[in-house]
Amino acid sequence: MRRLSKSKKNFRGFTLVEMLLVVGIIIILAGAIALGVNDVLNPAKKAQSSVKAQAANASQSVLLSEQKLAGYGF
Repeated sequence: MRRLSKSKKNFRGFTLVEMLLVVGIIIILAGAIALGVNDVLNPAKKAQSSVKAQAANASQSVLLSEQKLAGYGF
């Protein structure tokens, strides 16, 4: 068998510093993506609430019309 000296060992894998660096970069990228998605979702939420308000107004007007017709015997 061959004996390897300590200086010739072939270490494979990542060091703790490299792993922390990669995790830090991933966290920074995730934060940037979250901010970008938030900017896209705000107008969508406003549009959704506007559509819900219009639907509520339409259903209220239909209800009022039905109540008027019921007063006339329909």
